[in-house]
Amino acid sequence: MIRRLARRTGIAIAVVAAVFGLFAVVFAATGKAPAAVVFPAASIEPGALPEGVSILRWGRGFAVVTSERRDYVRALYGRGALLVLPLRKSGCLALRPSPA
Repeated sequence: MIRRLARRTGIAIAVVAAVFGLFAVVFAATGKAPAAVVFPAASIEPGALPEGVSILRWGRGFAVVTSERRDYVRALYGRGALLVLPLRKSGCLALRPSPA
């Protein structure tokens, strides 16, 4: 019973990790979102953000940033971000595009 529960838990964690990984890869390629959530923010100093990237919120372990640059997501990874996900008004996993 415990083995079955552990296996199902492991599978669920792998699926969730794969979904977040897919979002991260697509977002790094497109950079299309009004803002981004950066994890872990502790690896990037606020003053060391790439040029043209603005901080909207700096929390414990994450940062919310925005930029007009198309390549800002890749620049954040270049500065040490572990994971960068799109942030939309209706949540970072919103399926509908944000209104213009």
